[in-house]
Amino acid sequence: MRYVALLAALAATTATAAIPSNAVQELRRHFMEPQVNALTFHEIDRIFDTKPVAHGPKSTPLQGGDHPLNFTYSFEGRDVPAEDALERTRTNALIIIKDGRIVAERYRNYTDRHSRFLAMSMSKSVTSILVGIAIDQGKITSLDDQVTAYIPELKGSAYDGVTLRNAIDMKTGVDRDDGAQLKPGTPDAAMREKILITGAEPATYEASRVKRKAPPGGAFEYSTLNTTVMAWVLERATGQKYIDFMTANLWQPLGAEADAFWMMAGQGAAAAPVAGMGFNATARDYARIGLLMLNKGRAEGRQIVSERWVAESTEGPHTPNSPGAEYGYQHFWWTTPGKPAFQARGLQGQSIYVDPATKTVIVKMSYEALGDQKAGAESQAFFRAASAWAGR
Repeated sequence: MRYVALLAALAATTATAAIPSNAVQELRRHFMEPQVNALTFHEIDRIFDTKPVAHGPKSTPLQGGDHPLNFTYSFEGRDVPAEDALERTRTNALIIIKDGRIVAERYRNYTDRHSRFLAMSMSKSVTSILVGIAIDQGKITSLDDQVTAYIPELKGSAYDGVTLRNAIDMKTGVDRDDGAQLKPGTPDAAMREKILITGAEPATYEASRVKRKAPPGGAFEYSTLNTTVMAWVLERATGQKYIDFMTANLWQPLGAEADAFWMMAGQGAAAAPVAGMGFNATARDYARIGLLMLNKGRAEGRQIVSERWVAESTEGPHTPNSPGAEYGYQHFWWTTPGKPAFQARGLQGQSIYVDPATKTVIVKMSYEALGDQKAGAESQAFFRAASAWAGR
């Protein structure tokens, strides 16, 4: 019955700048759970405060259509029909593009091409593109600049001595590992409640309060807080609000066909996007981001972000996320050492997979259970097979 009550609260919720009711706060605490996330992951604007990213007056339609997924992929020692992957890996939406044309497009669980899906940590890759644009424009001088050169308020904090390169490659040494479980009743848990549950404080609130655990520039440790700091740097460097800079320099030039939106945290003038996990867009517009990266920063006949930035973000050198790891990490993108494929990845199965070798872009929006590594591994096997598929 608890989930019936949570979904009822969802249906009644509208975006507001006020501290939400207890019912909505409870919904926010549980929106990631597998009993409800098949729905909540495409209803974020009914659960959290949000702000739109407006699309422009012109968008070139994506051409093509849906074809049967007439291939198999290998997983756990057996060949699996590709059509089975949709249910096996808890998929809400799937788009496969070959040579610029859609060859498969599926929507499930009350979604369609107009639904806007939560990106989770694919949001970090969006932030990466914006950082690249700011560098192209000379508004960020270098990734070797100190964070405190842009945010002097962080002098004396754990981010004092951290470079932008440290932050965008997850080597800051700050004591905020996303994999750590925050114990109820601790100051860290209370801080997270203020940001994500009540929205009383912006995500940047955490940056000046986190402790240091290691010198900057050392080991890789994945932390969404680093993206929060990079988004803050972006605002200071450009003199614009994050969403305004994104609208003018990425979303409208990209030819997005629909408004996107960001989850917001904080009150009044201090409210800011949750830049590390709170982006929401249609599956087709996520595909446009993938095509932008596949086409070396070009879309709609113009260079939106430099070819140099795309190469630097996706071709290496690679920062391994652990010794001997299958994947690397570079500038908020996941890379594949020794292979050209790269991807934006988000918690619980959100993916933009790009393979330049086969000119393939795959968007998969999912509702995996938190920590379901098997579904994630199976999705990767599906992507590799779909990339090799002829698409007809």
